[in-house]
Amino acid sequence: MLFYRLSRASSESVGGALSSIGMRPAEYAVLHQLEDAAPISQQELGRALRIHPSNLVALIDDLESDGYVLRPRDPSDRRRYLLELTAKGRRRLVQAQEVALEAELELLSPLSRSERERLRELLGRLAGHSCAPGGPGGRCSASSSGSRQTGPRRRTLP
Repeated sequence: MLFYRLSRASSESVGGALSSIGMRPAEYAVLHQLEDAAPISQQELGRALRIHPSNLVALIDDLESDGYVLRPRDPSDRRRYLLELTAKGRRRLVQAQEVALEAELELLSPLSRSERERLRELLGRLAGHSCAPGGPGGRCSASSSGSRQTGPRRRTLP
């Protein structure tokens, strides 16, 4: 029940922060995943984020029309599309990361810096276990395990 309560509190906090800049959590998840794993096919993105294909298409359509995402055909398989962030999408992601970090800091404010670092380490281990192929959570996004990072370095909790 503790994970459920914290998940709800975190979702409400970060969701509210993202809403303040006109972004939905699913949009943030897509931009975040594309920063970590692009170029990636729509199918791989949907699996990584556990978004149903029909919902993902509408989400990508919106992000593409806003100029945040490119969706060219895969040159090695013309039936697939590869997704990647645009420069505008990267700027939007940075803006979202800033408000999400503020919300996260507020949520974690009862903890000291060393406690926050330890919590992040433990949660990374749990995500790595849960998101591993064959693990209890199946395949999660690349950023869930904290093991892969490309692109600009993310701000960390103070």
